[in-house]
Amino acid sequence: QMLARYNFERLAVGLSPVKPYGPGIHWDDPLPEGFNPKLEGKSFRASSMSIPDSVTFGSRYILASHMMAKKERLFIAIARNYLEDPTGKRVELTMNKLGCSVESNTGSVNKKFYGNIHNDGHVVISLVNDPDERYNIDYGAMIHPATAARDPVFFRWHKFVDSIFEAYRTSQPSYTKQDLQVEGIQVDSISIKCEPAPILELKKNLDNQLYTQMKDETEVIYMHQKESVIRQTVLQYLPFTYHFKVSNTGEEDMKLVFRVFLAPIKHVIELDQRRRDFIELDRFVEKIESGSEQTFTRSPDQSSVIMPPSPTVQDIKDKKTFVPQGYCGCGWPRNLLILGGLPLV
Repeated sequence: QMLARYNFERLAVGLSPVKPYGPGIHWDDPLPEGFNPKLEGKSFRASSMSIPDSVTFGSRYILASHMMAKKERLFIAIARNYLEDPTGKRVELTMNKLGCSVESNTGSVNKKFYGNIHNDGHVVISLVNDPDERYNIDYGAMIHPATAARDPVFFRWHKFVDSIFEAYRTSQPSYTKQDLQVEGIQVDSISIKCEPAPILELKKNLDNQLYTQMKDETEVIYMHQKESVIRQTVLQYLPFTYHFKVSNTGEEDMKLVFRVFLAPIKHVIELDQRRRDFIELDRFVEKIESGSEQTFTRSPDQSSVIMPPSPTVQDIKDKKTFVPQGYCGCGWPRNLLILGGLPLV
């Protein structure tokens, strides 16, 4: 989804989709994109630097040639549809086991053989300035999850990582129409209604369109027991609602999973390629009673892909809200559910 959103933004400003960068895919060529994170403790990367043949990372020694070999082992496993454990025993390949092998986590069936290709790529790219750490130069932004996505090469690297999973997906049998149909269920209509706003005064029809704007926001924070006010301009979408009309001609009530995606218009024609840039906006369950035609709405504030609302300092002072048990902060920032798109004309 991060790649899909990144490609969406690129397409909106006339750039081509992101190209992969990894072992076997331009890995031996100089990396044209330079990057200066302008962060304390993170070094810059000049343009046209080459990936080192090896890097030293603490007690680890990572060879580019070893990364290439382990990538090939993963693709061989995909072609055979099985992995091999340390004893040589075959283990049926699944998407989950492939992911564990790419990450080299506790679910990997053979860490030494299949390696840690995803994380090693982050390390190697972040050490281009000082591969053997002899000059004590700070690591690049790619070294840490909190800063990696600032670097444009993050998306090129993850495009490569995604190619591993895409190879497995395309090797599996396709869904049939019967697999995807739900007997007696018919989606009669889907629409979007956008609430009027001053910036849309010249627009006569707001239906089935999404709008965003840059908006000034203020927030009160406390640092060292001192109150501070932060003012910033952020992207914000204009309020809207989804409207669904669904019929159930069957004899039983049905619980259905609805998934809402935002898809680019100007891109490749082939659906199999386009779907990789579909952005999931929501996923939810709705019960449709038998023999009924139901209309229901859904607010973007209810989206399953955004962070839960967090209380502000003022909310806490007013005792208006509380952090629910199990709060994790997972998901997209609430104001970034909808991407920037094109300027109004």
